[in-house]
Amino acid sequence: MSGQTGKWREDQILVICPGSRTTLAQLGCGELTPPAHRIPTRMFKDEDFEDEEACWRPYYTYKRKKQTSATATSNGGGEEEWEWVEDPDSDEGAVYPIQGGRIVEMDAFLAFLEHVHSILTTTYHNIPIMLMASPQWTRPDCETIARYIFERTKTPALCLIHSGIATQYGLKWPSLTVVDIGFEKVDVTCVYDSRVVSHRDVGAHPDLEPEVREISGGEVFTRKLMQLLEDKGFDHEMAEQLKKSPICEVLPYAPENPQLMELPVETGAPVAAQPVAEAPKIVEPARAAAVPVVGDVDDDGIEKLVDEEGVLDVANIVVSGQARDFLAKKEKEKAEKAKSGRKGKDKEADGAKPLRLPNSKRTRNVFHYEELVTEDVPVQPPAPPAAPAAANDVQMGDAPQTESKPDGEQPATSGDAAPKTETTASEQQQQAAETAVTATGKQTKRVRRDIEIGLERFLFADRAEIDRIVTAIYRAVQGIEDMYMRPPCWEHLVFVGNGARIRGLKDNIMQTLQARHLISPSSATMFTSELPSNLGTPSGTGSQTPTGSYTGGVHPLPTSSNVNPLLQAATTANLQVPGSNPGGAGSNVGDPTSGMQNSHFHSQTPTNIKLAPLPTYLTEWTKHGFEEAMFLGAQVAARLAFCVHNMDAQGLEAQRMMSLSRVDYNELGPKGIRSHSMLG
Repeated sequence: MSGQTGKWREDQILVICPGSRTTLAQLGCGELTPPAHRIPTRMFKDEDFEDEEACWRPYYTYKRKKQTSATATSNGGGEEEWEWVEDPDSDEGAVYPIQGGRIVEMDAFLAFLEHVHSILTTTYHNIPIMLMASPQWTRPDCETIARYIFERTKTPALCLIHSGIATQYGLKWPSLTVVDIGFEKVDVTCVYDSRVVSHRDVGAHPDLEPEVREISGGEVFTRKLMQLLEDKGFDHEMAEQLKKSPICEVLPYAPENPQLMELPVETGAPVAAQPVAEAPKIVEPARAAAVPVVGDVDDDGIEKLVDEEGVLDVANIVVSGQARDFLAKKEKEKAEKAKSGRKGKDKEADGAKPLRLPNSKRTRNVFHYEELVTEDVPVQPPAPPAAPAAANDVQMGDAPQTESKPDGEQPATSGDAAPKTETTASEQQQQAAETAVTATGKQTKRVRRDIEIGLERFLFADRAEIDRIVTAIYRAVQGIEDMYMRPPCWEHLVFVGNGARIRGLKDNIMQTLQARHLISPSSATMFTSELPSNLGTPSGTGSQTPTGSYTGGVHPLPTSSNVNPLLQAATTANLQVPGSNPGGAGSNVGDPTSGMQNSHFHSQTPTNIKLAPLPTYLTEWTKHGFEEAMFLGAQVAARLAFCVHNMDAQGLEAQRMMSLSRVDYNELGPKGIRSHSMLG
């Protein structure tokens, strides 16, 4: 057993989750926060190096003339100097080692791993690595990665974790179906009790030509947008921004519609609501002046004291002791009058402005496109050096100072100094002008444009691509051999990957699955009358249960034509295998398979399809979204594999099998990663 197991702090763990375009990485797993670093998964080949291991650079590098100062140009004799410059934002000539989840350029990928390790760590020892593996990685790929990491990074331990298992650790559901919608691929992984039981992927093999191979995932929707908006001059970057914008969404699944979605229809300009007519004012006829009457009480019980001129008698109000009630009544009337006036204004404003429709009901909407523009801007040359003090004094008209010279040398006069100063100033001005012309620098600024988009922002949802994803999910879950494992996988669907961030995509996939493959539990009783009377056949509602009175072997169903062959196949597939004795001698009560192949799993089709509830105790992840839940799970698994202490012997052995330590690597070699990992 390795003596280093469980001896590291949480801030020492390096977590790396590679992707086809972006790699998520972070040093430390103590806070369980979203990834701190997003590094483009690309490398650049350097043709100047003959050594294959040193021919990869992390950034695009080009050669340019070295900018020199004016004095160096005047003294350098016209020789040009060159320098190498790295451009971190450029992708010219980039090599992407992962395509569709598969490693297509192993040398570039290994160099990329070393680059990530070097920029995030300051030491090459005592830093264990948690590396997420894609389901498409083969065993030779994992062995090659393990050999390179142990030989080049000097790490004490390495843990490879399956992306589906990592998602399961992040969301804490023992059984679930993970739908990973990536850049050019879609992975569907069924996990039951922390074990991968089925997997399907949508996407062609990368060995095919780029023009021939059929991709899947978010890139399909981006290319569809480019195709629809080709006449407006949309490039890949503009289509990618539009896909991520809130005005681009997938409409709900509508099976009764020929296009399987309900597109908004042009209804003309929005009709403004009619203004509310103002209620007519009722003017009472003038009342004759009356003698003050005491005891004329209104509805609130306040006496009205009016003099002959129709003015309130304040003195009598104070004397009668009703001043407080009178003031309260007046304030109430004033508040009601102000409230009624505000309501009337609000109604008039609502009637004047048009109705605001949601994005799904609008035929057109405005897309705010932002781009970074790099321009060559002339650089201000440095100020020329100041002239000598003596020359300045001469130019200002001061009298020249004379000093004694040996050997009878005559002192310098103003006539000798003036021409020399003028020549020096002109040369400096000329050099400064030349430098201003040749010295230029790049300046990047953000430019925003507003573009009106029509129904293309809904039509980008390629129906064929969504059907491929739905079919892959159905075949992955139904491909599980043990039927008792299928219901938990159907009831806990999880969508991860940045491709799942498209608005409405998850809802449309779920609606399609429920419309095409969901079977109501009550429909299971439709074939009850065709079963033999002595065979207990439960329904999906639980109204019928096996009586257990029949103790014989498998009942031979009649083969006449009046029996539904589908019913016969469904019932015989659920009967006990000959030679097994469930519940009797030799059966394990704790075994999940014992007692599970019973009435609750008789159906071969899903009776409940729904999304798995997401955790709410992580505030930052709730705001960020759980599309990158595999990174959260990798952090949790790294804690369990490297940082948990004080376990019993069984727990220590399980922890040792989760990762490959250097001691085990020296003993087993790279093949030890097959058993000492979390690859499912």
